[in-house]
Amino acid sequence: MDLTTPTRLLAAAAAVLALVAGLAGGARAGTTTRYAISGANATIAVPSSWKVLDRRTVTNSAAFSRFVDENPALRALATQMRAPNSAIKLMAFDPTRGMFATSVNVVLSGPSAGLTPRQAAASYAREVKAQLPYVLGQIATSVVRLPIGPAVRASYRVRFTRNGRAVTTQTLQYLVLREDTSFVVTLTTLPAEAARRRAAFTAIARSLRLGA
Repeated sequence: MDLTTPTRLLAAAAAVLALVAGLAGGARAGTTTRYAISGANATIAVPSSWKVLDRRTVTNSAAFSRFVDENPALRALATQMRAPNSAIKLMAFDPTRGMFATSVNVVLSGPSAGLTPRQAAASYAREVKAQLPYVLGQIATSVVRLPIGPAVRASYRVRFTRNGRAVTTQTLQYLVLREDTSFVVTLTTLPAEAARRRAAFTAIARSLRLGA
């Protein structure tokens, strides 16, 4: 089963996380705010305390430009998101202590071309490892049902090198296959934070909705 296009987008999403990986903090998620996903008739809700980036913000916001100057790790991300054809439509992160290891991003893919979630889950691990050679250990996959519809859920760890030191992150991904536009929701944190963040991450994934 060929998942080349979706998994290339997954690789791009994970690579973005490498740019911003740091030390996860302990901010608590309180209320949530719902945001539109550019290029799709869809929205997603994230904790209101998180910072949210989309193409309009990274392109037009003077305040964000100053923020990038103060946090150079975000410069490559901003450049990628400014591209008119960027697949990364939205990113939100917990800004605790100025670090960005705990985050979510939304990537749009093309039509599912008849691929079912069960078929995708069967070859997901192989395809992701082919695109992300820095995955550690096994990739656990399953088919779950979100309010938006069935999705492939994948959980794995990734090891990056940032500023000369190794950083390991825990990644949780949901691939929602649709006939028109498919979604990849990638949530990441440090392994030590994963259990505490699990409920919030599940709530974010389940908040993905079609319509305004």
